[in-house]
Amino acid sequence: MPETARAAAAPRAITHRRVLRVALPIVVSNATIPILGAVDTGVVGQLGEAAPIGAVGIGAIILAGFYWVFGFLRMGTSGLVAQAQGAGDMAEVAAHLSRALMIATGAGLALIALQGPLVAAAFLIAPASPEVEALARDYLTIRIWGAPAAIAVYALTGWLIATERTAGVLALQLWMNGANAALDLWFVLGLGWGVGGVAVAT
Repeated sequence: MPETARAAAAPRAITHRRVLRVALPIVVSNATIPILGAVDTGVVGQLGEAAPIGAVGIGAIILAGFYWVFGFLRMGTSGLVAQAQGAGDMAEVAAHLSRALMIATGAGLALIALQGPLVAAAFLIAPASPEVEALARDYLTIRIWGAPAAIAVYALTGWLIATERTAGVLALQLWMNGANAALDLWFVLGLGWGVGGVAVAT
């Protein structure tokens, strides 16, 4: 084995400081996740009607269910990348990210293509009033176009965790929360786009 590869593959000491440096950003990042839904609900609540709140809530739950099917991309990518990095195979570390992003893109495009039957099935399982369902369908029709990017976040997050760049995970989550809040306020309260504005912002 070449000296550079041997040095890269040499195990690093696992200290409390190292574990804390990796874990703390993940803890904070996970704690900020509910902010996304809270901001959406708070902004749409300013419309003064119950139906838009219900539509955004049920739409977000349906999409979360669709996306979580691909949660394996986060865990799977994390494990494979950590193994490759431990072996000093940096080419494979990069390749795993590329493969995961390609899978995410394909999965997102599949959700877009199959949105009709998937949404219909979701409302059969969790029916809503006609007004709420109509608004929720509008919300889903817009948000589903972000599926490739949303699923790609799983892959990217897994890769960042495996390479111990968890500060990047926190930065990504904070950026998404901040952008969502600003766009929610602009599209819904500023431009008057209603539920559609929340969907575009998110």
